[in-house]
Amino acid sequence: MIQTHLTILSFISIAIILTVYAFLITEKLNKVIVSILGATLLIILQVFKTASDTSQNGGFAFIGKNLDVLFFVIGMMILVGIVKESGFFESIAIWLAKKVKGNPTLLLVAISYLTFFMTVFLSNIPTILIMLPVLLILIKELKLPALPYLISVITMGNIAGAATPFSDPTTYYQSKTVGLSFIEVISNSGFIALVLSVASVSYISFVFRKQLAAVKVNPKDVALFDPKAAIKDKKILKFGLPLLAISILLMIMKDTIASLTGITLDNATVVLTAAFVAMLIFNKSPKDIFTNIVDFEIIFFFMGLFIVVGSLQQTGVVQALAAGLVALSHRNDVILQLLITSGSGVLSMFIDNVPYNITMVSAIQAMGKIGITIYPLWWALNLGTSLGGAGSPIGAACNVVALGLADKEKIHIKFGKYLLVGFPLVLINSLITFLIIWLRYH
Repeated sequence: MIQTHLTILSFISIAIILTVYAFLITEKLNKVIVSILGATLLIILQVFKTASDTSQNGGFAFIGKNLDVLFFVIGMMILVGIVKESGFFESIAIWLAKKVKGNPTLLLVAISYLTFFMTVFLSNIPTILIMLPVLLILIKELKLPALPYLISVITMGNIAGAATPFSDPTTYYQSKTVGLSFIEVISNSGFIALVLSVASVSYISFVFRKQLAAVKVNPKDVALFDPKAAIKDKKILKFGLPLLAISILLMIMKDTIASLTGITLDNATVVLTAAFVAMLIFNKSPKDIFTNIVDFEIIFFFMGLFIVVGSLQQTGVVQALAAGLVALSHRNDVILQLLITSGSGVLSMFIDNVPYNITMVSAIQAMGKIGITIYPLWWALNLGTSLGGAGSPIGAACNVVALGLADKEKIHIKFGKYLLVGFPLVLINSLITFLIIWLRYH
C-alpha cells in the first residue's frame, strides 16, 4: 500500500510548487528567478532536513542525482552550437525550399519533417535554435503566413522529443531514472511519435489550407536560393559533422558496447567529451562558448526545479498523488493509461513539461511498488508530456525559444490564437497515443 500521510511540510511543498507553477504559467516573473527562489525557500523552511543531514544538503542532493541531465544539456548546447556554425543545417533547409519550388503546403511538410528528424538526433532546443533563423527568413522572403509554420516546427520538435533518450530533457531524465534503453524508447515512443507526426502535419495543413493556398510564390524568387551559399565554415563541416555523428552513434550503441566490452558510456560523458574536443579542434574560447552558446538560464531553471519537485518526493506528496490516481482508476490499467496520456497532454500545455515529467516519474514508480503494471505508463507519460508540450506557447522550453526568436523579428503570435489550434491537436494526439498503447499492451 502507498503511504499517503501528509505532514505540514507536505503542504508547504504543495503551496510553494503551486506558486512556482502559477508564475511559470502567467510569465509575470522570469522563470529562472521563480524556480531558484522556490528552491531556496523550501531549503530555508527546513523541508529537506533529516535527523542525519541539513536541509541544504538534502535539497542539493536532488541536483546531485540529476547532474548528468544538466551536463548532457550543456554538452549538446556546445556541440550543436559549434557544428551549427558550418551552415550545414541551414543549407539543407534552403535546399528543401528550392526542391519544393516554394510551394507553401509542401514547404510546411518538408520543414516539419526536417525539424522532426533533426530533433530525434540533436534534441529539440538545439534544433529550434538552428531552424528558426532560416525559417523566419523564408517566411519573410516568400511572404508566408507565420503561424502554421511556427506551430508545425514547435509541434514536431516536441513530438520528436519523445523518440529517443536524448531528443528531449524529459525523455532523457525518464530513460535515465527508469533504466530504459535506446531500443526500448525508439520502438515504443519513437514509433508512436512518427504516427503522431503524420497526424499533426495533416491537421495543421488542413486547418491552414486556405491561408496556404492564398500564398502565391514566384518560382523565380525561389530559383535564386543558393544552398551552397549557406555553408560558412568548411573546416567545421569536414570535422565537426563527423564528430557529432560519432557522438550520436556512441549514444545509440552504448548498451551494445557495454554488453560486448563491459565499458559503460553515459550520454552526458559522451556529449561533454565531444563538445570540448570540438572546442579544442576549432580553437573556440571557453569564455566565448559559455557566454554565447551555453544558455545558463535553462541550466539554473532545471536546478531550481529539481529541488522544488524533489520536495514533493521528500514530503510524501508524490506517493499521495500516485495513490489518488490509482483510486481514481479503480486499479484498472486501461483507465490509468488513459488518465496519464490525456492528463499529461492537457496539463503539459500549461505546466512546463520538465517539472511535470519529473513529478510523474516518481508517482509512477510509487505505483509500481503496490503491484500496478507500470511499463505501458512510461510511454503514456513520455508521449503525453511531449505532445502536450506543443499545445501552448508555454508548454515547453523550445516553444518559448521559438516564439521569442519570432518576436525579435516582429512576428508576434498571440497566446489565444495559438491555443485555438494547439488544444484540439493535443486532444487528437492524446487519443491516438492511448489507442496505440491500448492495442499494443492489451
